Amino acid sequence: MKQSKWMSVLESIINIVVGFGISMTAQAVFLPMLGVPIPWHANFVFALIMTAISIVRSFTLRRLFEALHIRRPLSPFMQAVIAERYRQQDVEGWDAAHDDEHARGDLARAGAAYLKQADCHLIEGADVGRDAKFYLPLFWPWEIEWWKPTGFRRDLVKGCALGIAEGEKFDRNRSRKVQR
Repeated sequence: MKQSKWMSVLESIINIVVGFGISMTAQAVFLPMLGVPIPWHANFVFALIMTAISIVRSFTLRRLFEALHIRRPLSPFMQAVIAERYRQQDVEGWDAAHDDEHARGDLARAGAAYLKQADCHLIEGADVGRDAKFYLPLFWPWEIEWWKPTGFRRDLVKGCALGIAEGEKFDRNRSRKVQR
């Protein structure tokens, strides 16, 4: 998920402060061990210089990676799917233990139902808000009260997020079988 600008600023500031502290401490401990006594003022100035170099290096490499397209940004839709998966876990409480209680394929079937529902939003003359329950796919794995279509894009997002949940469940259970 994409980090907000303020969180990026906060992360950068914390990273710089921690790096500066590590530099000061390492120089104070290791330089005297190597026979290079260093006064605190010189240690402080040298740590500032190294911190400035580190900031320039980090910025330059980040811009280089951006220019070379080494890091691929997520599309807004992919970000929405990831956010929905986290919402399912954090807001709804559907954590890994809960997901593992479902029969194999239930989450995938639910995801497929929402993906199929997105197609129903394109039917001319259909009032999806009123008629949504009538488009309930036969393969919906749970009770009808859990069927909550909300719109073309939103249903696509929910369907993909449920597919991710099924894939995560599969990976967790596959790992458990291998460990036995």
